[in-house]
Amino acid sequence: MNLNTPTPSVRTVLVVDDEPDMELLIRQKFRKLISSKEFLFYFANNGEQALEQLQNHPEIELVMTDINMPVMNGLQFLEKIPETPFKGKALVISAYTDIGNIRSAMNRGAFDFVTKPIDFQDLETTIQKTIKAIDESRNAALAFVERDEALREKEQARTSERFKQQFLANMSHEIRTPMNSVIGITNLLLRSKLDDQQTKYVSMIQAASEQLMSIINDILDISKIEAGKMQFESIAFSPEQVIGNVRNILSMKAEEKKLDLKIKIDPTLPAHVTGDPSRLAQVLINLVGNAIKFTETGFVEISAKPLSINSTTCLVEFSVSDTGIGIAADKLSAIFESFTQANSDTSRKYGGTGLGLSISRQLVELQDGKIGLESKPGVGTRFYFQIPYSVADHSHQSEVASDSGHVSDGLKGISILLVEDNDFNKIVAEDTLQEYIGDIKIDHAYNGVIAIEKVRDNTYDLVLMDIQMPEMDGYEATGLIRQMEGSKGNIPIIAMTANATPEEIKKCFESGVNAYVSKPFVPEDLLSEMTRVIKGRKIT
Repeated sequence: MNLNTPTPSVRTVLVVDDEPDMELLIRQKFRKLISSKEFLFYFANNGEQALEQLQNHPEIELVMTDINMPVMNGLQFLEKIPETPFKGKALVISAYTDIGNIRSAMNRGAFDFVTKPIDFQDLETTIQKTIKAIDESRNAALAFVERDEALREKEQARTSERFKQQFLANMSHEIRTPMNSVIGITNLLLRSKLDDQQTKYVSMIQAASEQLMSIINDILDISKIEAGKMQFESIAFSPEQVIGNVRNILSMKAEEKKLDLKIKIDPTLPAHVTGDPSRLAQVLINLVGNAIKFTETGFVEISAKPLSINSTTCLVEFSVSDTGIGIAADKLSAIFESFTQANSDTSRKYGGTGLGLSISRQLVELQDGKIGLESKPGVGTRFYFQIPYSVADHSHQSEVASDSGHVSDGLKGISILLVEDNDFNKIVAEDTLQEYIGDIKIDHAYNGVIAIEKVRDNTYDLVLMDIQMPEMDGYEATGLIRQMEGSKGNIPIIAMTANATPEEIKKCFESGVNAYVSKPFVPEDLLSEMTRVIKGRKIT
């Protein structure tokens, strides 16, 4: 591990974990850095011991803390850290499934996290990144002394936003990578021969995966909205089809509570409109998911109708009604605020992030729409929102129908190079392409170095390029392929990656890719992008 950091020459780290073998593991894995006096480790078994260490050793600059510990847990410890001389940064040791506590740790000042079981190569990388941030903060702090107060506050705000964006990007990638395997394999299972009970169980996995991805997307969307980088598509789509898809996603959740999940579409609603179907689905999933959560008996109904319509535009009102617990009148004004639910009893009983309604409001308003609700405690609630759309003409409607049909027909017989370092995701991609296309040749490369060699020595119709890989990442590999002479330098390349922030997507296109598909990928979306780039259509 080459840390290349300025003074202090000895980096001091406090490890807080109640597992008895953690100290031995740390000392074994970092023995060379310890013996060369580049690192000095302190250890504590719980939060109380850790606070004592911070008081006794103010030179400590990095804390790695478990969350679940006796006496004082990691979240309580993070809350107490500001009372100590510690001025460094904290890493949280947690599991993929502990998203709620990860978010709580971030709100308490954690800089990044490491998953359990610990991958020590990943731990070294995370420590390197954190120490670099510590040094940047230290240097920035020295510079702030020489500036006036106004400039200092502005710089601190920028630094805080950069660290927040970095944490969100890290968390997104770390979760999206395994979720791509879970969702991909689940989709393949559902297309195989299963009995009724197996289909039920796999469908439950699918529904839970969709719910988890919704939470992940909500967290990322907060960042995009705050940074003013939220973008919307403008494509022809069927509102009725979007509503039907939302019903399919959440039907299992409604059936578990024996609720009737109904749809009511006004016959005068245009068959196709132009706008962003993904954002419409996201808002509906949030609202319908909430309705199901807070309804014990009765029904949830999704409806859509035109409020005004002419030959070119249509103002559509969507609503989600339920027979649930309702909301008190004095709580209605705050219901769309971030991290807010009607009261603490509701949070304890029903759970939830408190993000969905806030993001739904912002997504609607960013599309020049408005959102509201009507509710009566003990009777039910009706959320409604209105979005203006352009009415799609017949040519667009035909294109929608065509795109949703046999999109894979034009891909039969092609040869592709799949660049992917994760074995599970490699299997998901290969099996999905074989299942949907059948007649296709797939070669594989584990990193960018191998990918360049294979493109140079073979002929492919398309490259599916992962981005975050060892030895050489997808950005560099794509750039070097583009420098090749002749047709090899112009080979269509699709970035298929868990790097999903706006900055990362922009960097993908700047490196030279033709299209971008995020993980977990939707098979139909991947096939559509493959068809477009092979046909030579420009993707922007």
